[in-house]
Amino acid sequence: MKILLFVIFLLTSFCKFAFSDEHLDEQQIIAMGDIEYGEYLGSECATCHIQTGESAGIPAINGMDAEVFVALMLAYRSKLMENPVMQMIAGRLNDEQIGSLALYFSTLEPPK
Repeated sequence: MKILLFVIFLLTSFCKFAFSDEHLDEQQIIAMGDIEYGEYLGSECATCHIQTGESAGIPAINGMDAEVFVALMLAYRSKLMENPVMQMIAGRLNDEQIGSLALYFSTLEPPK
């Protein structure tokens, strides 16, 4: 778990550096978000990311920190993180949608 958090921290830091000149940062993207829109969009995410915890290597995203969520989605969207399914999904989301999903999933109870 500590290794995963460290990797997420590194990705977040890298994304802030990589996107600083050309893109909005995580907080700006979150500010564009709307929780109700995120709930609407989140049904597709919940198909694979079950609420009770990790399943078949797919992590739960309920309760994930909004900035971490945004950084991960930006990394998938720019293909810095390898996962063809997540690259495809993140690639079709705009910043407002990513911010909305980040807000929504950050408000949910994390798995125990």
